[in-house]
Amino acid sequence: MGKRTKATLIFVTTIVFIYAILAIIETVNLSSKTADEAFEKFINSEFKTEVAQNEIGDKEFYRIGNYTFVPFEVGNNVSLVQFEKGIFGWKLSYYSQDENGGYSYSSVVDELNGDILLHGVIPKDIVTKTKTIKVNGKDADIVMLNDKAGIWIMMNNNNQENFDNIKLEFLDNVGDIIGKM
Repeated sequence: MGKRTKATLIFVTTIVFIYAILAIIETVNLSSKTADEAFEKFINSEFKTEVAQNEIGDKEFYRIGNYTFVPFEVGNNVSLVQFEKGIFGWKLSYYSQDENGGYSYSSVVDELNGDILLHGVIPKDIVTKTKTIKVNGKDADIVMLNDKAGIWIMMNNNNQENFDNIKLEFLDNVGDIIGKM
């Protein structure tokens, strides 16, 4: 190997190494030590004014595996933020907002690990009566914010199932259907 080739190889290796160090430093700075800290960063970046931050109502932290979900109220809307725990801490991975009124659902597929997140707002007219939610016959988790707002969450690690045709059933404490979509 000639001197010129060695010098070029050392130069390229040094540049790649410096770039890798800077990328790691940036990743560490973007991540948070706790999900609560990540939520505060999100609120400060998304709702920039103090008036908008004061409109944020109840919030609840709900953890499934390496994910923490934070549903919260803003006016007549219910929002859901998903944070993922990585090597360097917690970082934002998903944000959704929907009106607190009728039936709704959203789905997101994590391409890296195949997780499917299904979620929606529990309609405010049945939120206090709803005790179970079935999504295509399977139980979803319910996260209540207060007696006027709540969401349902289902995390599915098996992307073999077909979630193209979602069937939602909202059941009361005796198992009777009080709403469906």
